[in-house]
Parts: sequence; structure tokens; C-alpha cells
Amino acid sequence: MTSFIAIVQNGKLTFKNDFMREKFVKFVKFHEGKRVFITPTFKESDKQRGFYHGAVITLWAYLDGKDYTDGEVLKHIHEIAKMEFNPEAFVLNGKVYKVGKSTIGKLNEGYIEKIIDSLEENYGIDRTKVLDPKEYKKWRDEVYPFGGPEDYIDYLLELNLLKK
Repeated sequence: MTSFIAIVQNGKLTFKNDFMREKFVKFVKFHEGKRVFITPTFKESDKQRGFYHGAVITLWAYLDGKDYTDGEVLKHIHEIAKMEFNPEAFVLNGKVYKVGKSTIGKLNEGYIEKIIDSLEENYGIDRTKVLDPKEYKKWRDEVYPFGGPEDYIDYLLELNLLKK
């Protein structure tokens, strides 16, 4: 299936370059009279991605008793999250396998909420206390740069919002 990425600007579709625009024009001419689906996507922000990796994934590692400061541990937790909350199944030699799909563009589609729901259910956390994006932003912008705790988990421990 052919797909195109364009941005709606001033009531028109704007493409990344002329080649993509020309390819789209040819597609439209070739498929005259056919139904097409246009699906809007909402770009996730770098700050949203930072909250996911800096707060949600590190909290999961901490709650699971793992070293939440180790990048390899955090990558592993991220891979587990992808398999658990964004899986893709495929069949190979008659056996079904599950792999985690990319999370790019998924943060706005309930992906983070699914993980937080799971953390609440499995570890009994209160999301309003330990996974508040505003509190994470406060740590990132106002506390950490001025010599505060090195990571968000240590910040939560300092505030007595998490127990050692």
C-alpha cells in the first residue's frame, strides 16, 4: 500500500519535497474515482518523549528493583514495554511470535497511559504523585540544572513520594 506524508497548511497539502508532491499527483490521477483514507497523525514532542524515557521507564525499572540509572537496563525495559503494549504478531514455520513495534508516533495514541495503568495495577503507585508531567518538568527545568538530584527517581525519593 502506498502512503504519503504531508502537512496541512493554509487548506492545502504540503509535501516534504517536489518529488513526493509529484508522486502524490500521479497517485491521484492513477486512482481517479477510488476511495482513499487520510489519517491525521499528531507529532509527539521531544518533551513528551523525554517524560516517557526519563520518568515512566525509569520508574518502571525502579519499581522492578532494577538499576534505574543503567542505560542498558532502561533500553531493556523499553523493549519489554514495546512487546507488551505495542506488539506485532507474525507466523514463522507455523509458530506465532510477538515482537515490539516502534513507538514513534504512538505516545499520543494512549501508549504511555497503558504503561502507567499497568504500573498502577501491578505496583500500586499513584500516578498523580509520581508520574505528573508538570512535576517532571519542574525537576527537569528548575531542580536538576541547579544541582538537584541527578534523575527523576532520586528527586521523587527526596520528596518522599517513593520509598527506598
